[in-house]
Amino acid sequence: MPKKYLKNTQKGGEVSLKGICKRCNKEKYLWTDGKCSQCHTEEKQEKIKTDFDEFYEEAEEDEEFDTSSTEFVICPHCGYAIPTDLGYEDFPEIYEEGEHELDCPECEKKLILETQISYFYETRKEW
Repeated sequence: MPKKYLKNTQKGGEVSLKGICKRCNKEKYLWTDGKCSQCHTEEKQEKIKTDFDEFYEEAEEDEEFDTSSTEFVICPHCGYAIPTDLGYEDFPEIYEEGEHELDCPECEKKLILETQISYFYETRKEW
């Protein structure tokens, strides 16, 4: 049986643990939950889809699922969580404030994405 964590490496001052992913069983850098980045994201997407489906099983006709998110663009038609870690070239709408019309890559229906951008700055003295 392979060791969970094979080695520690320093990257930008943060410790990254490399090991065997609990979900895909591949050797990769892991999140603290023991899953690689891809599996970590897929699990979150699956949870959003499950929550979406369960909500609409019991929702009244005029109720809508809350699709606001800082991590995914959630399709209001099918609940697919579109990852937002794509580059500007692939997904410029998430980097431009305002309303944008998109096609869901899962159900292919049109949706309106409202992007809100805010900045936060903090400074400190150099020691």
